[in-house]
Amino acid sequence: MVNPNEDTEFNDALRAHGILPPKPPSRSPSPDIPHITHTDAVRAIAATADTDQLVTLLENENLDSDDERMFEDYRRKRMMEMKKQEKKGRFGSLEPLAREDFVKEVTEGSKISPDGTQEEEEDDEDERGGKQRGGLKGTGVVVFLYKDSVPLSQHLRPLLQQLAAAHPSTKFLSIPAGLCIPNYPDKNVPTLLIYRNGEISGNVIAGMGLKGMKTTVRDLEGLLLYYKALEKPSPALLRQQRGNDSDIDDDDDLDDHVGAVNSRSTNIRSGGVGVGTGRGKVDSGDEDGDDDSDFDL
Repeated sequence: MVNPNEDTEFNDALRAHGILPPKPPSRSPSPDIPHITHTDAVRAIAATADTDQLVTLLENENLDSDDERMFEDYRRKRMMEMKKQEKKGRFGSLEPLAREDFVKEVTEGSKISPDGTQEEEEDDEDERGGKQRGGLKGTGVVVFLYKDSVPLSQHLRPLLQQLAAAHPSTKFLSIPAGLCIPNYPDKNVPTLLIYRNGEISGNVIAGMGLKGMKTTVRDLEGLLLYYKALEKPSPALLRQQRGNDSDIDDDDDLDDHVGAVNSRSTNIRSGGVGVGTGRGKVDSGDEDGDDDSDFDL
């Protein structure tokens, strides 16, 4: 009996005369799948792990010598990066500010690069459009105008202290609102003034864009990232949030965390408090146009 599935000359002859049906088309070869070695997998894990995770991996007693060597190399690399970042950070705490030092510490201080050198003046092309060499220029400076009797001032102070420790390359300063700006209305307190490279990049009046007494350190960090006071989120704060609140999605858009922020920063003079001939104004958010919402800056 003829087996039509056999690949023989006789079957080929039968197919040629139409006695057997033609052979089904052969299946195309599968595309080559790149081979991932064990070393490639270990390197991928090490490259994406932070210092704490690498330490945990090194504690595994079942590691072979090659894997242990690779994890240790990456751990040392992370430690060197952290030390480099620590050298870059020149601040690290919320410091008091005297009114007479505003121009020196804030306006002029924000022009200093992270390595402590003065930023060069931008040429016309830079001012018009747009070139920024090496990312953000100058130093981010956050000025906290507060009044102890205002509850939100008391709530934001420890959050700013946390941010100052987590972002040592940004300068955080505090000054009583009435001392900084005479007759500054209580309804505008607390206020955050954000400077970078000699210019004011944002102002937050009476906690606009935040969540009042429910504001978290990550909410405040998001707002300061929006205004370029900070360069990037703090990994330490992110790990802390993941440990304390698993309900927050780290991939949420920044606007979801920040809310509606007061971006009318161009209404504030950058020359300092009470310096110069111009009159700067901050909009308190009221629509009645009261005179007490304006102040000299």
